[in-house]
Amino acid sequence: MKTKGCNRMLIGLSFLLPGLFLGMCFFSEAHAATYPDRPINLVVPFLPGGVTDLGARALAEPLEKLLKQPVLVVNKPGGATTVAGNYVATAKPDGYTFGFFPDMASTPEVFSYFYEAPYSSKDLKPICSAMVPVLGWTVKGDAPWNNMKDLVDYARKNPGVKVGIHGRSAVGYISMVVLNRAEKAGLIDVPMDSDAKIVPAILGGHVPVATPAFPAVKSLYEAKKVKVLALLIEKRADFAPEIPTFVELGYKLTSFPYLGIFAPKGTPDEVAKKIDESVRKIVAEPDFQTKINSLGIQLNYQDTATFEKSHVRYREAYRAFFKEEGLVK
Repeated sequence: MKTKGCNRMLIGLSFLLPGLFLGMCFFSEAHAATYPDRPINLVVPFLPGGVTDLGARALAEPLEKLLKQPVLVVNKPGGATTVAGNYVATAKPDGYTFGFFPDMASTPEVFSYFYEAPYSSKDLKPICSAMVPVLGWTVKGDAPWNNMKDLVDYARKNPGVKVGIHGRSAVGYISMVVLNRAEKAGLIDVPMDSDAKIVPAILGGHVPVATPAFPAVKSLYEAKKVKVLALLIEKRADFAPEIPTFVELGYKLTSFPYLGIFAPKGTPDEVAKKIDESVRKIVAEPDFQTKINSLGIQLNYQDTATFEKSHVRYREAYRAFFKEEGLVK
């Protein structure tokens, strides 16, 4: 009797399971068709006014038009970007909470020497890359150096030249280490909280050179109050093609900063696809390209599959660098 009962149950399930599967497919398709039906939050791990915030707000406006729902930029600074990162990582994976994150917020486990985070990159779903925050080796307008060679030659003869950086977890510090290794330049890092402190330090002569984000010095560069000797980017920037890159000068950087969209792990693929396709359309628009270039930010769109690979590659490159520096717990 028990065997017959089990057989009847299995036969019943064999009829039910296809129906359940089809039901799930219909639900998924229906969700994709109606998504989004309410406002979306785009979380930024910094205060308003910085490069990441400016990029997020520039992207939010055209996203609203495509998605036909408000896209709200939510600033959640603190914890070395981990407050915002954890907020997104623990949010409901329903497609209404995304992070607009740099490397620090999206791969906190790599930066464990500098801070602790209650989440890791495994708790986030990469959607796409959108932009690159561009930093540059910058000196005062009346400095005697007109290129990186001039600076290196001076540093060799005068060991201990100070370089203002955002901190030892940032690409500015990485580039300084690369330069010291290649040229035996003897440069010394001076960590500062933000560009708001770095830029006055350059202008006031407190540090002879620094690596601020380009948007922070864009107007000063155009007014010739500062000189940007090299940009920390793979290819020349659209907004300043006259400035050479650190890489083309022969200095190897294995990882670069990025600004990408991330969702909580478990966010439906159809939602990720819709956001990815929307960003792809936006970055192809000439008006948007002009707007981003005017801010001194470089566009760098990568679709989901490409960005997932880049994300892993950069994460491992950062990990290898910090291990060489003895900055891994």
